[in-house]
Amino acid sequence: MNHTAIGPKDMFSCLPPQMRRLAPNARNTALVALLLVDGGLSAQQALAAAFAHVEEGRAAQGSHAVSSSEFFASLPAVERNLCSELVYGFLRTEIRIAFILSRVLPRPQSLPRPLQLVLGLAVYGLLFQDRVPDHAAIYCAVDTASALYGQGLAKVANGALRSVQRLGDAPRQQDFYAADGRALGSPQDIALFYSLPVWIVGHWNKHYGQDAAVQLAQRSFERPWSALRVNAMHSDAVLLHEALLACGGSAVGRWGVAFAPGALPSEVSGKPLAILQALGALSFQSAGSQLALEQLDLYNWDSPVWDVCAGFGGKTVALLERGVAVPLATDRSRQRLAGLPGQCQRLALPEPATALADAANPPVAEWSGHMLVDAPCSGLGVLSRRPDIRRRPQQQAVEHEQLQRCILERLVGLLQPGRELAYITCTLRVQENERQIDQLVRKYPNIRMVRQWQTPHDHAWLEGMFGAVVCKK
Repeated sequence: MNHTAIGPKDMFSCLPPQMRRLAPNARNTALVALLLVDGGLSAQQALAAAFAHVEEGRAAQGSHAVSSSEFFASLPAVERNLCSELVYGFLRTEIRIAFILSRVLPRPQSLPRPLQLVLGLAVYGLLFQDRVPDHAAIYCAVDTASALYGQGLAKVANGALRSVQRLGDAPRQQDFYAADGRALGSPQDIALFYSLPVWIVGHWNKHYGQDAAVQLAQRSFERPWSALRVNAMHSDAVLLHEALLACGGSAVGRWGVAFAPGALPSEVSGKPLAILQALGALSFQSAGSQLALEQLDLYNWDSPVWDVCAGFGGKTVALLERGVAVPLATDRSRQRLAGLPGQCQRLALPEPATALADAANPPVAEWSGHMLVDAPCSGLGVLSRRPDIRRRPQQQAVEHEQLQRCILERLVGLLQPGRELAYITCTLRVQENERQIDQLVRKYPNIRMVRQWQTPHDHAWLEGMFGAVVCKK
């Protein structure tokens, strides 16, 4: 799906004017967010825009017409949570939902885009939200269709959703999506059932085998787990880690704990999770990211580390918590890097020097320590948590390959003998993982591969990560 990217100043210009007529509830705000995703924003960016600052809404309170800022600012917390679930859930199931709608409508793609999304959100409610009554999902969709386009298209929406309802349990079964009534098994059938682009399933099927492809597809379709990392430097680290495990968490490495969807505790040992986070006792970090640092043995690095693609700084502070020196952290995004000093202050950790820099154009002429490269990638390992990645074209993955190759070649030129470079991605694509390392080692005889690791395909919930450590001879 190709859409023109939009900037912050005109992000709401893509919304039809009749959106002002909609009631400020979770479903209608989810509709707005999905239209912003259509415009080029990520799901996270779109939701942040939809949950605009309250001050903007206050400025418009005197107006009879509901402004966009007032609309977004009026959602209570429970509605915001539902809105987030709808946006991420819809994007995770979008391809399957489009197929279902094609079975009950002659040409659903000819409907106005907002109405397509209204129907899609309703189908998501009918199939994937047990706590939402069917009649409520249908009523809300029809009401929104009527407000946007009048009774004519409202009747179309009602008829389509009633038809989906009459399908009963069939859309939850794999054979509903099998071509020509055949048993599910081809990459096309697997992709449709698990709501993935065919090229992704085809890649997994070719390189990992059909069983692994099905396992990875199923994992990408499920809601993601949450994970916490206990600050090893905190005085209550051991007790807190034990308490989190006692709350039903699963251990991730030495200090991590993961929780199934909906199982994250609101408090631990009588203290709210938010308070423990504010006090520097713990942080949120994906289980895969935590495990990558453990499996690649980076916590035993005994020389200063340059975090080359630091992002928000999750891996930087994880290393600092374990006593690894990280004197420099760089990233090409000012917005991501800006939060690192605050994290260090919250966790009572030494603050690295930070610099806005592209990893393909290093800001230093030499570096005497180790390097950590959490490289830009296609993100095929985090499709559950980042479902909007499903919309990215295959060509973008190819472009990532070229960038990764450039980064690696520039950095190994700076790497000193005896020092190591750790390369990590959150994708499961051979060209961005094993092949990059193989090509690097073949091209540079003074570079050898020390360790390589990838998350197991058959793990039920661990997100897909790849990592390798190379050393200069």
